[in-house]
Amino acid sequence: MPVAITSRYYKSAVYPVADAAGIAHPTVSIRPPTSPMPGTTIYRHLVSGLETIEYLAWRYYSDSAQWWRIAEANDLRYPLDLAPGSLINIPGANDLGTVVRNRSFG
Repeated sequence: MPVAITSRYYKSAVYPVADAAGIAHPTVSIRPPTSPMPGTTIYRHLVSGLETIEYLAWRYYSDSAQWWRIAEANDLRYPLDLAPGSLINIPGANDLGTVVRNRSFG
């Protein structure tokens, strides 16, 4: 699976890595998981059907190129290949879903 040109992993090589059963999975070298910023909401998501890490990034962040945020918040050995039934952490975007009421009808 190619890495998007907008990703910070764009120039990283995508290479196959075999799992315990000998099945090759496309992967990139990612940094170890990092702790989320203080005050960040963490959502738990049960992967279902054909969901990919890019789809989840689009769903939660409205930008599929943000997949690395999900990969770094989890200990994903193969971030480009999520399995249905996996329970993963989704760090919330600090401004995502925030409602600010700053108008008054006096």
